[in-house]
Parts: sequence; C-alpha cells; structure tokens
Amino acid sequence: EMRQAYRTAEEQYEKFLEELDVYHKDLDETERLILQTARNFGECELKVPVGFADSIKKYIRFWQSTSRYKRAVLRAEKNNFAEVIKSELDRYFLPSQFFYMALQESDFDIRRSGPRTRYGIAKGVWQLIPQTAKHYGLVIGRLQHERRYDATDERCDFVKSTKAAVKYLNYIYTTEAQASGLLVAASYNWGHNNVRRLIRRMPDNPRER
Repeated sequence: EMRQAYRTAEEQYEKFLEELDVYHKDLDETERLILQTARNFGECELKVPVGFADSIKKYIRFWQSTSRYKRAVLRAEKNNFAEVIKSELDRYFLPSQFFYMALQESDFDIRRSGPRTRYGIAKGVWQLIPQTAKHYGLVIGRLQHERRYDATDERCDFVKSTKAAVKYLNYIYTTEAQASGLLVAASYNWGHNNVRRLIRRMPDNPRER
C-alpha cells in the first residue's frame, strides 16, 4: 500500500514537472541526471540552489580523473556486493544510490581501517566506529585499538556490517535528516550529532529551511 501510494504521488509530481517544463531542452544530459539523482535523494528539482549542478560536475570530473572509481566498482562486482547492498536498502525503502556511500568510505575493501580518532578506529566496508557498530548489534574484535584487519570483528564481515550500516542510514533518514538523502550522506560522513545541531538551528518554516 505504501509503495502504491508513493507511485501515485510520483505520477502526479511528474505531470507537475511537465507543466512547469523543469527538464527543458536547454539542460544537457549530465544536468538532467544530476536533477534526477537529487530527486532520488528526496530533494525537489524546483528548489535546487543556483550553482548546485556546477558543483556536482566538478566532483564528476574529480572522480573521472583517477582509476579509483573503476577499481572499487570492479571489486564490488567481483564480490557481489551491489546485490546485497541494494537488497538491504530496498528493505527500508532507501535510495539505491546509498551503495556509493561504501565506495566513498572504503572502496569496498573489507580490510580497510580508518585513522585513529577520539571515537576509535573505523573499520570495514562501511567504516563504522566501535560505538555505532555495537549499537547496531555488531561484535567488536580484540584488535579494535589497532589499525589492522581483524577477522573476529564483525565490521569486517560484509553482510553483517551492511545490515548494520543500512539500519544506521535508515535511522538518520527517518529522524534528523527528515528524508533528505543529501543530509543522510552528510550525517553519515560527519556524524549525525553534528548535523543534528545544525538542523536544530534552522527555522521551522519548510520554505525557509
């Protein structure tokens, strides 16, 4: 019922965009994809800030300038990571593009360890810190204070850590981020408490927010 209601609302929204000619002929293919992706993340094409597309294009060129993206996606394909991640995201009705959070965090490397921080060392494909991992049911290994792979640490178990990470993404999505996929990405990367403090300082009026 939820999915059907969503599809109906989406069809109405499509007609609205057509009437306003949002995707007009002057937009190039990249700009169209940028708007569509922003929409997938819960943003409105009509409210995209000036300069947003240019900023995204800059990051596209950055990713195209190295082989990192290609190597990471090949690793994900080789290990069937995409199917597992998408299945978990679908379970919570989250955008499938959150697949790329893991690419940004670790290049899909289960052996990856992050830098030492006051919150501990992040590990695994999703680079979860110990406190977050424990909160979402993962067992932390005996090498949690060392920057090296630990087979006893469930953050290094791809399936288990993916389930935990998606639960965490869903928590952010349904609370502070208020269904804004872009705020979810910011919260995951920077810490949802940091983003929460910023959101609390925003005006209540949606148009002003």
